[in-house]
Amino acid sequence: MSQMNVEIVPSNVTSNGTISFKDGNPVIQFIIGEQDRMLLGQSVRFTGKFRTLLTSASSSTSGTSNLAMSEKLGVYSTLDTLTIKSQRTGQTLESIRHYNRFLASYLPAVNSLDDNMTHLYESALILPSYEAQTQSVVNIPSSSSTQNHFCVNLPCGLLNGGNPIPLMAEAVGGLLIELHLSPDSQVFHTLADADSASYSESLYEFSDVSLVAELAEPQPDMLQQMKSQPSGTYEYNSLTSYYQTINSANGIINFQLGLSRVLGVFSNIIPAAHINNLAFDGLATLYPTNNDGASADIKELFFTRNGSKFPIDFNINTLQQTDPKNKTVDSQIMYNYMNAISKFADITRTSIGPVNSRYSDSARFDKDFADGGCAFGVGVAFDNISDQGVDFRNVNFGINMSLDLTSDSPQAFFVFVHSKNTLVFGPQGMQVMQ
Repeated sequence: MSQMNVEIVPSNVTSNGTISFKDGNPVIQFIIGEQDRMLLGQSVRFTGKFRTLLTSASSSTSGTSNLAMSEKLGVYSTLDTLTIKSQRTGQTLESIRHYNRFLASYLPAVNSLDDNMTHLYESALILPSYEAQTQSVVNIPSSSSTQNHFCVNLPCGLLNGGNPIPLMAEAVGGLLIELHLSPDSQVFHTLADADSASYSESLYEFSDVSLVAELAEPQPDMLQQMKSQPSGTYEYNSLTSYYQTINSANGIINFQLGLSRVLGVFSNIIPAAHINNLAFDGLATLYPTNNDGASADIKELFFTRNGSKFPIDFNINTLQQTDPKNKTVDSQIMYNYMNAISKFADITRTSIGPVNSRYSDSARFDKDFADGGCAFGVGVAFDNISDQGVDFRNVNFGINMSLDLTSDSPQAFFVFVHSKNTLVFGPQGMQVMQ
């Protein structure tokens, strides 16, 4: 198959070429039209220029601004939802809400500290030091012509799959990729000694954005064979997101997933009061926290399927159950969490370690942890052998935990479900089998 490179500009670009949430442009839409070619999903890149502004009337932030953004996410912190649809039918193939929160778990799990300091800074404006990231990305030089360039891939089940995506009218029928932007108050936060109210008008802005990708053109005989088939299927992984809060020492998360091939579930946590709040980092992946800042250590944890313990048929009794003063997060929690994000045996590089997955009674931001910020989370893998998943169509999934949440402090759990989907297409249209 021969290959070609394409560059696609947004279909909803503004007259001045800039896009920002605060100015009423919260969605960036790209259309990869239906054609007799196949998209190489892993080649897709979102590119453009990024800068921050103190107000919509100013040229840039000051070199001494106390404004900051997530050092573990960089430009990814601006992406709230990723949605991929068929251009021909409008059928949603994959939609990941809280996309930046998903990446806050995914990126540290599969990228090393060296990755964060080198190519991820060049491509995604990520730096594992909050001060370095603030100075080089947020507090850019005052010249309005100076902006940060970025070029990022879009991790998701559909695009990360190894099989090319058929764009023919007889198959997917082209793709419509939508990036929903996150509110400025969620992207930014102020340093602990700063007055957050003075930065309430701060915003970020994109310009010259485009989508670049590689397309493969099948040989004529292969193309004819594909177009002559009365129907076809395309199998891919998918991510689905959920949200729930807990506010008691007996924390229970319960969802009916409605999915037939679930591979794993993982979640990250933050006090609900930190979300969309300039005084806090709303994208930090913290542990449960009391309202005085003290950690609400997890003492016992288990997962359920239809009320029965599964896939681990015992309680995870943590170190804190016998030693409340121990601030080391139990390795069983971190192992299962990372294993749900990616097969633990396949993780050859990671920035998650004891230094940034510990409990603390004073840390409230990612910046209070070394190596790119807090990397805490809870999760479990269901099938790392056959990769066919576990049926949750008619049964509930649950997370049960006992923790030291002794105050009125609602904890927000962002839950992400990794599952397999099959796209079936034919003369009658297409359907996503979950």
